[in-house]
Amino acid sequence: MVALRPGSAAFEAAFGAALSEYDTFKSEFPSHQELQNAWLDPSVGASFGLDRFDTTAAHQARDLHTGSRLLLFDLATDFGTEITKFNNYPSGLLGGLKSVIDATPIGTALSERDVADIFDAASKGNAGKVVATVTLGVGLAAVGTAIPVVGQIGAAIAALVTGIVKIIKARKAKQDAHDAAVREAMYRSFPPLQTADSVTDSGLVQNQVRTTLQTQDWTRLFLPRFKGEWVGIERDRGFAFAQGQVDKWSDEFAGDEGEAFVPSGGVGLIPGTTILTSVIQVNLDPRGAAFKAFLNRGSDPRGAYSHTNPVSGAQYIIDTGSFYPATARLAGLAWEWATKPGSPYLYRLDCIRMHAEWLACCEAGIDYLRERVFPWWGKNLNGDGTIKSRNLEGFFGAAVYYGVGSWACQTLGGTNLHPIYTKFDTPTGYFREEMKTSNLYPGSLYSGPFLPILDTPSKGFQSCMGTIYYRNPAIYDTLNALQKRQRHNLKYSLVSAYVRRSDAAFAGDAGLQSLLDDMRALLLKSEARMAINMLDVPEGERHNGKDWRAQLLESGVPKVPSRFGIQARLSAGDGKPEEPEPDLPPLRVGNPVPPAWDDPPVRRGRQDRDADPAVMGDDPPPLWTRERAMVAGIGGFGALFAAGWALSKVYKRKSGPL
Repeated sequence: MVALRPGSAAFEAAFGAALSEYDTFKSEFPSHQELQNAWLDPSVGASFGLDRFDTTAAHQARDLHTGSRLLLFDLATDFGTEITKFNNYPSGLLGGLKSVIDATPIGTALSERDVADIFDAASKGNAGKVVATVTLGVGLAAVGTAIPVVGQIGAAIAALVTGIVKIIKARKAKQDAHDAAVREAMYRSFPPLQTADSVTDSGLVQNQVRTTLQTQDWTRLFLPRFKGEWVGIERDRGFAFAQGQVDKWSDEFAGDEGEAFVPSGGVGLIPGTTILTSVIQVNLDPRGAAFKAFLNRGSDPRGAYSHTNPVSGAQYIIDTGSFYPATARLAGLAWEWATKPGSPYLYRLDCIRMHAEWLACCEAGIDYLRERVFPWWGKNLNGDGTIKSRNLEGFFGAAVYYGVGSWACQTLGGTNLHPIYTKFDTPTGYFREEMKTSNLYPGSLYSGPFLPILDTPSKGFQSCMGTIYYRNPAIYDTLNALQKRQRHNLKYSLVSAYVRRSDAAFAGDAGLQSLLDDMRALLLKSEARMAINMLDVPEGERHNGKDWRAQLLESGVPKVPSRFGIQARLSAGDGKPEEPEPDLPPLRVGNPVPPAWDDPPVRRGRQDRDADPAVMGDDPPPLWTRERAMVAGIGGFGALFAAGWALSKVYKRKSGPL
């Protein structure tokens, strides 16, 4: 691992002499307020280019290019400060780093084919190779990003742009921002709850992602944004839900009455994905026509659309993490780089802490549903059908399942009143938008994760309420696989020479730290030590009270690595054959389009099981290709990326995994 000092020849060869371009990340994407203004006034949308794919796509692609260059700059630069004194970068990837820094500039307008070409990491057979002039996709592959992941990131950009352009182009005339119906309709796509916009997105990248990557602990990027019990607060024409305490007004999470959720320090990226989760917003006006009609014995607005309900229930929900696309993609790249076999960055992830906080988040969400949502209707319904209390949190709070839930069953018989549920094995589950499909529970096609609960559900229904910890996207299995890779790499690779005992994984796991010490002792006696690259061994690191670099040199490790690139594997020292490399699920690039932007669902018959969105455990569909993107107009993102991977372990919890 090397650190490049500004002013040195190696630094200038990698980054050039103009350092000011690495100072600040500023997203080119329009702010949330600008998106609202564009929705209200088509001329504003046109002025920002939001009614055109080419302009909006260029903004998104340029953000990713700029952000990835900044992250690599932060990882590889010796800033000469106390907090960044451990900055380093694998010497073998410096050529790839330069490929990203020098990647072909991205213009101010891109066609769909241009987006496909930029993120084609296998372009002209250059996959993972260092060449003089490359696209961003080839450069990202050269620093360790999987080729399919690069392509899926490109597809995600195209999907988000397509969704925005579709919404803006649908506006035919200027709207009155003060009209209640207009504001209610606007808030379904762009809620007013906080400054969840490109300014906040830029701030998260600049002040959390970039600063975190300059430390030995990257865990916070992959922790929930909030801690504690789930709570709900009413906001302008809707409700918002998150964990933790509600405090006074803040710029980030502000409500009408000056209430705000207090962040815990996590960034909110679900481990193994590019899905950033934050405040769950329900954009159903408790004083609007749809809810008033419901109180007058009309249909439940969490269900199907009707003459009083303009959209289906699932489309009222937005995770405000959707408005942080740059943060999600760049933190996702950090996960991808860290989790590669043999990566020293793998040990900057504290899996024990991630296990605890995501399990607590999911259990708190299910507890909220049982304690606040299940009994609400019975406690608040008068004999004449009216509501006793205007505290509607228990009704709207069913949306918390969108934040923590992964539906575990399918109905295979019975009636709507008494369905027969068949439960999938873990980790199979329907997650978020995937729940907008038929035959999961009565009305699931329209309600999706906005569970239409009006009484304590049957035991069968409750047993189907799985969580994202155990089921799709299966945080538990992802973290278990990551821990297995951490141990395997210590046993069978040379990575123990390149990490620090103070890295987050060792600080949080005494057993892993003990394994590190054992493998270093073994390495000093193994012939494999001759393949160690001393350029990547950290300075100031100690082993058994002595300087680690000095011990390696004394054992005969050459100061300069062989130009022939000797390859060696370390034996675990137990006389057993090497265990196979543990599989780690590939980074799952999430659908960036909020459900509120989707078209109404299409009803599917009971026999159309194969046409339903894929779930965890199904065979994944073909990856996004240029040809498919051209034919489909890059519109079917969910079908392309809903399928993922499956492992089969079961983890004990107080009530058993759902």
